[in-house]
Amino acid sequence: MTVLQLSSYDKLKSLLLGSMVDGGETVARTELARFAETLEIAENPDDMLPYLFATALMKRLDPVRNEQMNLYLRKYDVPQIELFNLLAQKYPLVANASRFANSLLARYVHPGEPVSFLEIGIGTGRQIVSLLQELALQDRRPSSIELFAIEPNEQCLRQAQENVMVAAESCGIRVSFHPIPYEIESMPDEIWSRLAVGSSKIVNASFALHHIRDTHAGSAGKNGVLRKLSSLRPAVVVMCEPDSDHQTSDAISRFINCWQHFSLVFELIDQLDIPPEQKRALKIFFSREIEDIIGNPEHLRCERHESTAHWIDRLERAGFSPNPDMNGLSLHIPMGVLSTSDEWHIGLGAGEINLVSVICAVPKKG
Repeated sequence: MTVLQLSSYDKLKSLLLGSMVDGGETVARTELARFAETLEIAENPDDMLPYLFATALMKRLDPVRNEQMNLYLRKYDVPQIELFNLLAQKYPLVANASRFANSLLARYVHPGEPVSFLEIGIGTGRQIVSLLQELALQDRRPSSIELFAIEPNEQCLRQAQENVMVAAESCGIRVSFHPIPYEIESMPDEIWSRLAVGSSKIVNASFALHHIRDTHAGSAGKNGVLRKLSSLRPAVVVMCEPDSDHQTSDAISRFINCWQHFSLVFELIDQLDIPPEQKRALKIFFSREIEDIIGNPEHLRCERHESTAHWIDRLERAGFSPNPDMNGLSLHIPMGVLSTSDEWHIGLGAGEINLVSVICAVPKKG
């Protein structure tokens, strides 16, 4: 973190604290606007992170003023899924997390035998397409794949079906594609019953489960979904998730965790050997996450990242145990990337901080 960013962090945290006392919102709004005007994000990359946090805080305090502050970012406005696909190609932590996840998933695909997949948050099908291509390259094609694809964005779901079917044909793999246009926490019971029929499913959830919100009744939505997944008795569950606590309802803790996580993410992006416009696009992707984490009301927030330890605790309580197949997984870790691992997960990060984890679980025996 640069000296400027450290100073900005202290300033912004102070304004957030000040906005929480009686009469403090008006002062905080004024000071945020003045602070943002001192930043030169078009010329100085280090100014981007403080600007994005200032914008998120302004949204929290004054949505109208936030719209004015976001004018610069709108020049780069593209669908979030397109930015995520760019992230998966160019950002080494996500790219390698997907690669490790596919290596684990592939262990449950047996040549010449049918297999059933449940893809949670399939997006445009990027990861499953890569898996199909890898199976074909290794000449380990299953006889068929029955693919149940959960994705609330119906346009993405249609694109995923097209991408997967084109890849399946080119790879010589027969795929039956079953679109499920729901958020997983809102899926009707009849769909869960349909998923329970047939052979054990390979479950993949790539940067998807952190979007689950709690129900209006206040119950833990993530716990409920994991319990339902456990009841399916899947062959394996593989998750890719950021490692930072943005689930907490405490705004100050969330601000601190968010800054620590994304300041390091932005440092890694700045070190990538890619054109400046791609670096900017990746930061715009994360800007939307920062805005949601810091700026949105508690009941509307979507980016509810959690620590890897919290995810493992949820999995254990839902009836899962660590996957013994984690042992012996051959990994190639890029230079400069921190790697950690235990019986539950493989972690990727930088310095001494883990940023992304691939978590692998199986149902408890008995």
